[in-house]
Amino acid sequence: MSEFKSLDRCAAYVAARMALIAVQRVAGSWPDGLAERARGAAADALHVTAEAISHGHASAGRRRCLRDALTSAIRVVESVDAARALGFGDAELDHAQRTAGRTVALLGMFLHANTAAIPEAAGAAGAAGATRALRAIRPP
Repeated sequence: MSEFKSLDRCAAYVAARMALIAVQRVAGSWPDGLAERARGAAADALHVTAEAISHGHASAGRRRCLRDALTSAIRVVESVDAARALGFGDAELDHAQRTAGRTVALLGMFLHANTAAIPEAAGAAGAAGATRALRAIRPP
């Protein structure tokens, strides 16, 4: 069960929705390929963020979705940067850039909050276990 009573209670979801709205408003004047890429990435970030919320806290499924949402949100930022480089800079583009950047930041924090840390209560035993785990994954 999700810790959010609604999608609107998740700041990363709200930011992704605001980025999608901003991109939809500004991309109408962009070249078709760039506009489609930006809209698709923004919609994907929103959809995958909603999917992440459906997974349990700190689950592998939630983290996978959040990494995918981050990738899509970064594609939105790249598209906004490309539009600016093509000379489409205006107040709406500035707003899209801020909302896309905020989405990346909040998705990153959401991912961080869902990454299980080594419990401090375990003390030295936890640290020893972590050291063994690192040795196990380190190539010879």
